[in-house]
Amino acid sequence: MTVTQALGWALVHSLWQCALAAAGLAALLAVLPPRAARARYALAVATLALTLALPIGTLVRLHDASPETTAGSPITAAPAPASRAPAASPEPMPLSPQATHRYGSAAPAIAVLRLVPPIRARLELLLPWIVVLWLTGVVALSLRLASGWLAARRLRALGIRPAPEPCVAALRRLAARLRVSQPVRLLQSTLVQVPAVLGWVRPVILLPASALTGLTPLQLEALLAHELAHVRRYDYLVNLVQSVIETLLFYHPAVWWISARVRDEREHCCDDLAVAVCGDPHFYASALLGMERLRVTAPTLALSAAGGSLMGRVRRLVAPPPMETFPRWTAGVMAASLVLAAGGSRLLRSGATPPSDAASTAPASVVRYPDPAQRLAQRWDWALERGARMGRGFWIGYRVRQATATGHHRSEKPHRERHDEWRGEPGAGGFRGVPLAPVIADSGDEDDLALLFRLRTRGPGQATLESVRVTSLSLPVDLERAPLVWLGSADDAASLTRLQALFAAAHSADLREDLVTDVGLHGSSRAVVPLLDGWLRGDASAGVRAQAAEWLGHHPDAAAVRALASAARHDPASRVREQAVKALRINPFPAATDSLLALARTHVDRDVRREAVEGLDHKSDPRVLPAMIAIARTDQDEDVQREAVEGLGELKDAGLRAVIDIARTHRDPDVRSRAVKTVAEAAPQDVALRLLEDVARHDPDRHVQREAVEALGKVGGPRAVALVMAFAHHHPAAEVRREAVKQLGELDPSDSTTTRLLEQTAVEGSDVDFQREAVEALAGQGSPQALEAVARLARVHSSADVRREAAERYAKVAAPESARLLLTDRLANDRSPAVQSEAVRRLMALPGGIGIPAVTEAARAHPNPEVRADARERLEENR
Repeated sequence: MTVTQALGWALVHSLWQCALAAAGLAALLAVLPPRAARARYALAVATLALTLALPIGTLVRLHDASPETTAGSPITAAPAPASRAPAASPEPMPLSPQATHRYGSAAPAIAVLRLVPPIRARLELLLPWIVVLWLTGVVALSLRLASGWLAARRLRALGIRPAPEPCVAALRRLAARLRVSQPVRLLQSTLVQVPAVLGWVRPVILLPASALTGLTPLQLEALLAHELAHVRRYDYLVNLVQSVIETLLFYHPAVWWISARVRDEREHCCDDLAVAVCGDPHFYASALLGMERLRVTAPTLALSAAGGSLMGRVRRLVAPPPMETFPRWTAGVMAASLVLAAGGSRLLRSGATPPSDAASTAPASVVRYPDPAQRLAQRWDWALERGARMGRGFWIGYRVRQATATGHHRSEKPHRERHDEWRGEPGAGGFRGVPLAPVIADSGDEDDLALLFRLRTRGPGQATLESVRVTSLSLPVDLERAPLVWLGSADDAASLTRLQALFAAAHSADLREDLVTDVGLHGSSRAVVPLLDGWLRGDASAGVRAQAAEWLGHHPDAAAVRALASAARHDPASRVREQAVKALRINPFPAATDSLLALARTHVDRDVRREAVEGLDHKSDPRVLPAMIAIARTDQDEDVQREAVEGLGELKDAGLRAVIDIARTHRDPDVRSRAVKTVAEAAPQDVALRLLEDVARHDPDRHVQREAVEALGKVGGPRAVALVMAFAHHHPAAEVRREAVKQLGELDPSDSTTTRLLEQTAVEGSDVDFQREAVEALAGQGSPQALEAVARLARVHSSADVRREAAERYAKVAAPESARLLLTDRLANDRSPAVQSEAVRRLMALPGGIGIPAVTEAARAHPNPEVRADARERLEENR
């Protein structure tokens, strides 16, 4: 493949690769809180680097391909007695209605696969023009990048003079606190209107003349801290590399979106460092707002405190927005990402890349039986003879037609998925291997099942079965470069006879289970069910019996239902009994519901009863509802009762009414708890709230009351919040009040009413443990109002245990500088040695060692000798 072709294909594939990378970043950023700026920045930078690495990797891979292994190379096959199939049409053939029905949700993917060759052929003609357009864009944006670099150079040379000495002294202090070791020059400039940093080897901070008069000294110091943060993090160098990536991938909107996220999170990281130095996010936000009136467009390569969305940065500092744990739109982003990944990777493997997959998965040769009308047994013997002459492992394959009108037609999709699961190999969704139809030149129905058997010759007339695979003629299959002997079509009776013989001779349990799967795939239930029934009732291994039970569930036949019901009652292996019940659950034959009802009511094994109850909620029989109610009230096992309650919740209106009654009147508190959860999950909000309030107030069991309060917190809404608040303040049971306080801590942190109630609870709670839990809930909210309340409690609460809890929680969630101020105050002024010792411990744990000076001072001059000794000990441990 030429360099132009490789580069063109790399650009084409970068469209889905970069889109997939952006979608993954969007999903990750959606679950990371805005305060985690460093993690978000690292993810954004890594994703931006990945958008460049993926096209480069594709380019190298394509260019390294040898001409002999390009996608157009034919697969060599040995001559076969059968005539060659006619040449394939260049236009893709649409799926037949039968194929669409049998593949189900896989049909659109298969239809898309057929479009790949013509799309690739058209793109191949456009590759030179794609490369020319890309080079033109790169040159144009390179000129733009060069002009930005020259503008940055001019800023360092024109209109500058030394900054005032007080500003230089402030810069030195800030550099020491931020641990910036390299020398940084501070210059006053007439060409910039906001502070900006240039360079990374010899960094320079440019200070606008207007800032000296338009900002207070403290505000100016806060903004200098922001610029020093850029220097400490080598952001100028990262920004330069980022600009190069933007230039190379200028055509992709996803790359520009990722780059914007990098810039936003870079500013957030520097904001966090600046706040850690100045200690007050509100003051720093006021400095940013004061700078807004000085804001102008900076050169591309200059970094300034005006970067990013200023109002968004201010909101993040003073009022971080609440986030969903997993926003609903993220699911859509991830689904779109998977579609892009599947489609793009398929195009990459099938067209633009060397077909290493095809070369390693296609058969080394194909031999076809000359007369497919002969009996399958005769053709099989001929295949063994031919395989023996091949001198190594080989495949024998034939196809089985779909079920006839008298048989029971079933979708192939679950069977194929189940077989792929047992084989441990990719199925149709993985696209590994080569489609079978063009390899065997068989004109059969594309939806017919192809059964493939790998054998190895052990001696004259002796061949051992090694593995079994199943596919359709249109789906890819991996034949591992072994020769294939193709026998044509076979009827169900002949195929089942052959599978029986192979089952009898199979040397491993895994092979026998795979052969049971192949038997179950056949459409003739009248022939299949007796075979599966025999294995299920026989002395085969538990794995084989369980596999037979599973496939009986796919055959809606009275004999299959009788066999499953018998196995569910009498099989000695619990695994087989439970699998038989699961098979009854999916079997649509009416008698399957009768069997499930009988098993759920009377079986001695509680696990079987529970499986049967779980299966009943999949049946639309009117007898299911009264049976489930009776089981929920009278079954001897609590787990079975809870399963019945959960199943009733799936039955909607009538079932929910029964669950509500159970939540109020059932004798077992654990079953009532399960009913409470079910109502909270399945009932309309107003119905759920009425029940939960009633249970939380009047249920005789405190555990059930707690479950109701917990469910109220999950239901949400103004009414639920009001009830939780009332229970937190007035419920007579302490453990219920504690649960209510816990739920309040998980509510919207921007709700000032919740914050005030938690603070009031921390002050007036019935006992110290309750008050400490309120402090923990307050700190968990994380809002500025909640943190201020925690700080107040750490200073003025009457209980030393609560003050200690508040100091500990505040140190964990507040900004480091704010935590240092509070802990230093508590170390010097609190009257409790326990609180002072906690302050010492937390000061030592603050990042950057910012709390060590306070601990050093305490070790030298604290009036309490125990605290002095504790401080000395921790300083010694830190050395």
